[in-house]
Amino acid sequence: MPRRRALLPRATPTAAGLSARAVTALLDRLEASPVELHSIMLVRHGHVVAEGWSAPYSAGRPHLLYSLTKSFTSVAVGLAIADGLLALDDRVVDVLPDHVPADVSEQGRRLTVHHLSGGRARRSVARSSRPAPGRGARSSSTCASSPPRTGSGW
Repeated sequence: MPRRRALLPRATPTAAGLSARAVTALLDRLEASPVELHSIMLVRHGHVVAEGWSAPYSAGRPHLLYSLTKSFTSVAVGLAIADGLLALDDRVVDVLPDHVPADVSEQGRRLTVHHLSGGRARRSVARSSRPAPGRGARSSSTCASSPPRTGSGW
């Protein structure tokens, strides 16, 4: 049986055409900054050339990404469109037929990739300036105001 190629093969920075000293300087600069960086992965020419995690995070620990998932999904959709595998006017029920509920509404059957990618499928709801019950207000500056990390695994 042929050996499978690693999804994210590893290489040294030098082998990928990067200065190992520059990568180290970047990691040192991030370590000294007030940015609350949980992890980092540098990829060049399809090879991971550096990666690391700040405690308590690790490669084996699941990490909640919240809205960042939308960015990954958008890139994947864009690549699929560029490769001719998907079009913005494709109906979602045609793209994912195995995941369509038996009782999907006619409105649901008309949803396209474009609707989902542009947020046009969201329901219109009244928004309040108060946080939802049981939830505190979110601060958009938590990362910038956090103290620098110590003892990271870079």
